[in-house]
Amino acid sequence: MLAKALIVTGAAFWAFLAIVFALAFFERPRVRRWLERPQRYAHALFVRTRIQGFLMAVAARLRADPRRAPPPEVVRAFRSVRLDEFKRLRAVLQEVEALPTVQRGLSELGIPSIFEVPYRAVHNRKSPYTAPLQRPSYYIPGVPAHTFYDPSEFPWVAPLEAAFPTIKRELLTVLHQNGKGFKTYMNETNHHLEGWNTFNFYFYGKRFEENCALCPETAALLESLPRFERDHVMFSALNPHAHIPPHTGPMNGIIRGHLALVAPGGAYIKVGPGERTWEEGKVLVFDDSYVHEVWNHSPNVRIVLFMNFWHPCFSTDEIAVLERFRAAYERSPLGRVHEDNQAAQRAHDVAMQAIARGTEAAAATPPTTARA
Repeated sequence: MLAKALIVTGAAFWAFLAIVFALAFFERPRVRRWLERPQRYAHALFVRTRIQGFLMAVAARLRADPRRAPPPEVVRAFRSVRLDEFKRLRAVLQEVEALPTVQRGLSELGIPSIFEVPYRAVHNRKSPYTAPLQRPSYYIPGVPAHTFYDPSEFPWVAPLEAAFPTIKRELLTVLHQNGKGFKTYMNETNHHLEGWNTFNFYFYGKRFEENCALCPETAALLESLPRFERDHVMFSALNPHAHIPPHTGPMNGIIRGHLALVAPGGAYIKVGPGERTWEEGKVLVFDDSYVHEVWNHSPNVRIVLFMNFWHPCFSTDEIAVLERFRAAYERSPLGRVHEDNQAAQRAHDVAMQAIARGTEAAAATPPTTARA
């Protein structure tokens, strides 16, 4: 009986090891480039994702400390993907490839197909559309690469700055209700980011009706702005001495706007190699597809209205295709977990006692010079 158990255990071990080595082989760039050509793309991603889910499930069972195991929600998401989801992604990716802006970018980079982009290390190529620290999960060729932008270039900035008193009044009303609608931020892998709290207006195109009702004038203004993109729009509050570690947005072609509502000295953002601070009542504009991180070294809370807009290089027709593309890739396993996290009820840990102090400090302190 013992010998039989050992044989079964040994067979399972070698089978597991074979799967690990096979997955490592199929992760090699040249192999993935061949496997993920359009005709094989959906099936290759489906099989790879299911294998990853199986390996995560095994790892979760073997971990002595459950806190270090892959979160069960993430494991379930990887193990429950369907082939038709990857077929839908492939179809819309072919639409994206045909866009005039994308065709210009592919021609400039000398890449024949958008399906080859993930294996070409495009961030290391010199062109108007690439940069070493621009590394989104989904790179769209043909979008000019800049870290920070001059806010005056965008027609949506002036209405936001003009509405600053109204937006801040609605924010303070929410805060005076003990921060109703705010929640601690959790990322795609179920990790809580210490000291970061968010109040969602939109996430993955879904409107958070209760929050919009708490701030009706802010919501109405946002929805009236040109090229407004509804993927992730929120009040973003960063507690004193908190830090958001380096990360990138999922796709280039999106312009990120921050309207500073509470902007204490000592808070700043690094995008690529450059750093900036916030000035209360002013909009900071940057490209979140670059590696970026945020610090708040002050004793006060920093709060911005965090918004997305489509890049001006895209036509209206192109934006319609890109919206379908975003909806398709957001059905990835981690995307589904992230969506559930944003919808879940959760408490916040906004440093409420620092709100009034931060508001007073921002009013009394002159703007900090940008750091190069």
